[in-house]
Amino acid sequence: MHLPSKIKSKYLITAALFLFVLILPVKNFTENLFISFSRRLLLSPRNYLSKINQLQRKNLEYSLSLNKFQGLQKENASLRKALEFKKEKNVNLVGADIIAFDPSSWRRVVVLNAGSSSGISEGAYAINDDGYLIGRVTQVKRDFCRLILLNDPDFSSSVFVGGKSFGLLRGGLDGVKVLYVENEENVRLGDTVWIKQAPFNFPLYIGKVKRLKTDPDSLFLELDVKLLSDGAMPHTIFILT
Repeated sequence: MHLPSKIKSKYLITAALFLFVLILPVKNFTENLFISFSRRLLLSPRNYLSKINQLQRKNLEYSLSLNKFQGLQKENASLRKALEFKKEKNVNLVGADIIAFDPSSWRRVVVLNAGSSSGISEGAYAINDDGYLIGRVTQVKRDFCRLILLNDPDFSSSVFVGGKSFGLLRGGLDGVKVLYVENEENVRLGDTVWIKQAPFNFPLYIGKVKRLKTDPDSLFLELDVKLLSDGAMPHTIFILT
């Protein structure tokens, strides 16, 4: 009497196991599909945009840090070169930064953040970290001073050209020139233009002769000068005191 019932139970168990085997992969597929769909919801276009903005901010922060580090490297190299010049020439140097430029379109004058309180006096010469002359102090206050650059139209100074030739250096918008060098002087292209004035017993180099102009009706040559300090204006300028 109970035999059919036992057979029926075996079939039911077998069928249940068969269905479980069939449903298990579908269940896994459903779970994977749900997880993937959830991730897509979490990473919506808005979330993508927020993530991009965060990465852009971090990239900007890293770029600013790198620029700051590179600036400090350049400043450190500049100070080392100036220190070597100071030791070699046995002079005092005052480092100063440019804080303003003359607003005029034809003047070449800068304002430095050091003045009489730092030992700077009117007429003092200024050099870059290579030791090349770039200008002269024209006005001094307690905490700042004005520096006229070599290529300012109002700049002038007596200079030597080559070994012994003597002339007058004049700045200008069309370039720096040396005037009043006599025709008989043996001046050549590439000759060095320099000054040497008390109390310093060494030359301050300015530039080199890049062009000679002669005039049969004049007793003097006109020399165009290529400045040794040509290039980007240095961040720190050094005043000889």
